[in-house]
Amino acid sequence: MSSQTVPFPAPIARAIALVGAARDRLLAVRPLYVLLTLVALQWAATAALALTVRHNGWIFYMGGDQLWHYTGAYLIVHGKLAPTYVGIGWSTILAPIAAIAGPNLVSALPTIILFDTLVLAPLGLVCMFGIGERIGGRIFGYWTALLWIVIPFVGIPYALHGYHQKWTELTMPQLLGLGAMSDYPSTIVLVVGAYLCLRSLDERHWGWAAGAGFAVGYALAIKPSASVFLVAPALLYAAFRPKALLAFGVGLVPCLATLAFWKVRGQGNLPWRTTEPAEHVALGGRVFHRYLGGNSWTQLHNNLLQLREHLWSDRLLEFLVIAGIVALLVRSRRAGLFVGAWFTVFLLLKGTYVNARVEDSSFWRLMMPAFPAFVLLVAAIPLLVPGVRLRPGRPKRLPVGKRAVIATAAVFVAALSLFPIALVAATKPIKGPQPEAFDLNATLVAATSSFHLRAQTLGNAVRLTWQPQRSSFGATFYSVYRAHGDDDAPCGPVKNAPSFCTLQSKQIGTTRTTTFVDHPPAGQWTYRVGVTANWLDNTSYGDVYVFSRPLVLRIG
Repeated sequence: MSSQTVPFPAPIARAIALVGAARDRLLAVRPLYVLLTLVALQWAATAALALTVRHNGWIFYMGGDQLWHYTGAYLIVHGKLAPTYVGIGWSTILAPIAAIAGPNLVSALPTIILFDTLVLAPLGLVCMFGIGERIGGRIFGYWTALLWIVIPFVGIPYALHGYHQKWTELTMPQLLGLGAMSDYPSTIVLVVGAYLCLRSLDERHWGWAAGAGFAVGYALAIKPSASVFLVAPALLYAAFRPKALLAFGVGLVPCLATLAFWKVRGQGNLPWRTTEPAEHVALGGRVFHRYLGGNSWTQLHNNLLQLREHLWSDRLLEFLVIAGIVALLVRSRRAGLFVGAWFTVFLLLKGTYVNARVEDSSFWRLMMPAFPAFVLLVAAIPLLVPGVRLRPGRPKRLPVGKRAVIATAAVFVAALSLFPIALVAATKPIKGPQPEAFDLNATLVAATSSFHLRAQTLGNAVRLTWQPQRSSFGATFYSVYRAHGDDDAPCGPVKNAPSFCTLQSKQIGTTRTTTFVDHPPAGQWTYRVGVTANWLDNTSYGDVYVFSRPLVLRIG
């Protein structure tokens, strides 16, 4: 018994034929040409945003740890080591830039942003294509790469009017690498690691799994909080290739060892052991509370409510995630397990974090490592249409020789593991009094003698003057700080580690000139002047990028 195929209506049949013809033509084009076109599109889109969104020269909004990384890099190249509360990877990449640009981050921003957009951005796009190609073939790879470019811009009309500025000015520059924070490079390196994880399943050579481990390890060296990503490759290998777990673990070792050395040198101990003496042996509940004490289901619920308040639809976002996971699980179990776990673990860790809030856009920055997984889930939505199938079509395997693997591994281990260890080992911990850098509002700020701060007193009036510290890459102004006494940055000694020094001065004014007049009460006072900047060039906001040396005066 047989049945006849039901014909489609003529318009639908023509559309299907056109889609098929377009697919065949696209497959006939060399992938290199398509990827070059997509990279050009990505650069054009990034340039369009950079030129239209509010900014101050090369200064775009940055709301993270950029100063701690850059100041740490500047200190390292000058033989000093500050407390290491951030990862080592980004600081050692910035070290050569800081050696040339100096302590002022504004002077280094063009080089950093160009590195992000011209090197890391194409690398991320090519690896997103590679992930999509491994999951569903070349067309699915192109589709994934295109969404990688488009989705941040779709958020512009998707955000409601009151949230438009927070998406375009506070979130998109960070998603596109227009800044000096560590979130963007860490995310790109995670994408590289994810691509190598999938490739290691297709090509059974142990080198791919070890390379995946090294890439993921370096992403963790840049941003240690991304370690939750390890759940995804662990599940993938355990389910589909358990033998690769060993090679993946070996690949993790160099970068994690570098990170451990960095933490011990900068904190005197490993982070989970840097606690009060009574807690040194606590490896259970107290350590759990140390890292997850700020997480709660209530915060995740609040973020979901804020999505509903500030975006066009929270339900659509929820549908895209759930439907994408279902589509991948139905069409490709390994992709569904890997990508689904990737997104879920970050949502559970970052979405429940008390300082991750949709309202002030911090949620999007903290969730950035999960953005590639979200793109893959959205790309998978068409797979829910009946009859649509993945066509993986194994990509051409690369011959991997033993010598090539050893040489490549040696280069990467030397450049990204041994070199940072040697660089840090040659430093001396900063100590008080008058430390080379100190904490101010959870940022690390260096002090330099280039200001040549001077003062003239007449009665109770103090006239401060200093040398200009301007940069041609963004408008800056000066913040003047004053503290009572002769020590404005007291240091708390840490055993076998740099002292933790905190600036306890109060800001008494700002100026765009190189003079400032103050009228302090009688007594001994310590003055500092700092270069301050922000993306709005507004003297009411901004972080201090570099400080002068202290100037102590006695009045009356």
